[in-house]
Amino acid sequence: MQHPRRTVPCLLLVALAFACAAWTPWGAVYGSIRDERSVADQAVDKKISLSIKKAMADRDAKKALKIHVYCFLRHVYLVGAIDDRDFRDFAADSARKTEGVDQVYTHLVNETDTLTDDLEIAARVRAALIAEKQLSSTQIETETMNGEVVMIGMVRSQADAQLAVRIARGVQGVRKVTSYLIPPR
Repeated sequence: MQHPRRTVPCLLLVALAFACAAWTPWGAVYGSIRDERSVADQAVDKKISLSIKKAMADRDAKKALKIHVYCFLRHVYLVGAIDDRDFRDFAADSARKTEGVDQVYTHLVNETDTLTDDLEIAARVRAALIAEKQLSSTQIETETMNGEVVMIGMVRSQADAQLAVRIARGVQGVRKVTSYLIPPR
């Protein structure tokens, strides 16, 4: 049996490998093709999220790393764990003031010391989503904080959104699932 402390570096290496693959030109092409949004919507959403990330980084780069910015169809989702209430408010205000944003959702919690457990839960959730043959999970992003899984992204249908939530709820260690999954318009 592998020692629990050695599991986390292995999970981090696997996650890093997937992240690097997604940033290759082929990964970008695949992601664009699999995306439920039009290429024009993808471009607008990317511009919005980068603008918000820049505003946060300009204010405090270290704190900005604690808040992940997602944008789908001009709806912005701020997800993360940060104790600084002023920075949380700044991030939300920056998102609301960004040109083109229709709606802002915040899911910001206080920081905890559950990183190891959260990484393991996140890996189990991702594996379970990928293993489900009836679900296209390529556009589902997940964040795990203190055992709570937050799901953000585009799905093919409302049935896919419900299936993804059921799968995540069935994963060992998941305390709660919050879904911001949306089907195409």
